[in-house]
Formats: sequence, C-alpha cells, structure tokens
Amino acid sequence: MEQAEAAIIPDEPTIVPVSFTDLTLLFVRIGLTSFGGGLSAWLYREVVGRRHWMKDDDFLGALTMSQVLPGANVINLAVYVGHRLHGGLGAAAALGALLLPPMVVVIGIASLFERIGNLPWLHNSLEGIAAAAMGMTIAMGLRSGRRALANGRWSLFIIAAIFIAIGVLRWPLVPVVLVLSFVSLLFARGRP
Repeated sequence: MEQAEAAIIPDEPTIVPVSFTDLTLLFVRIGLTSFGGGLSAWLYREVVGRRHWMKDDDFLGALTMSQVLPGANVINLAVYVGHRLHGGLGAAAALGALLLPPMVVVIGIASLFERIGNLPWLHNSLEGIAAAAMGMTIAMGLRSGRRALANGRWSLFIIAAIFIAIGVLRWPLVPVVLVLSFVSLLFARGRP
C-alpha cells in the first residue's frame, strides 16, 4: 500500500530560499500577464512547481484558507505567500506587486477599449483566454483530487460533498466548509 501511495505522490523537492526582489518580481509578472480566473493555479505552478519556494501541503492549506476568508482567493494567497517568505513586508510587497502595476495597465486599456470595443475578434479572443483560465483551474482541482485520493477514499467523499453542496445546490461556502471541515477531522482522527 505504501508503494502505491509513493507512486501517486512523488517526493517533494527541497524548499529553495527566495530573495525579496524575486518574490516581488514574480507577483509583478503574475499581475501584469494574467487576468480572469486561474490565478491560484498559476501561483501554485510558480511557487511550488517551478521555484520550490513552498511545499505542496503548505500551499494547498493556504489555498483552502484563502477560499474561506473574505476577499479574492489570489489576494489572500499573495498575502499568505509573501508573509510566509518575508514576513509583513513580503506580504505588503506581494500584494502591491500583484495589484498596482495591472491597475495602471487596466486604466490604459479601458481608455483604448472605449475606442475599439465593438470589434468581434476582440470578444472572441477574450472568450478564448477565459477558457484557458478555466482549464488551469480544473487542472489544479484534479491535482488536489489525486492528492486527496492518496489520503483515502474519505477524502474523495469530502471533495464530492463540497462540490455538490456549493456547486450544485448553491449552499453558502462558509457554513459548508465549516461543517465538512469538522467531518473531515472526524474521518482523519479515525485513520490509523
């Protein structure tokens, strides 16, 4: 059984120290080159997959927390990652780097879009970009699901329950997560 789990989850790489400049530049790049959904997936790929600044479990725990807290998930993640890597100053830098440069660009694009907003090819391009962002989000969900399967079938039950309660039945997020978190803890407690 342990060999099967090892085949599903590869050994995590060693965490690499990160400079304040690298942290800031990553969030500037993410802020300037992305829009729409999928930012959490991109942030995961950059921070965990490519740069090895955080472990998988740390990031997924932060993602869960950012979804429960009020505000946009990526904003909460930026604050968490920045704080985790460089304290309060890192949190402020990550948040500012994520929001300020794109804000300037959006103001410029808004004035341009006012002039060329009626072009059909522009609308088609934006729909394609939105579809790609959804694909990245789905890929991150599948990766989380695979990871959860390694923890036992009860994890899959919790994921399915959350999807049905929030996605299908449209129940409010916070009560669903609170109740299912408690249920998840009960399941985890009963595991050997």
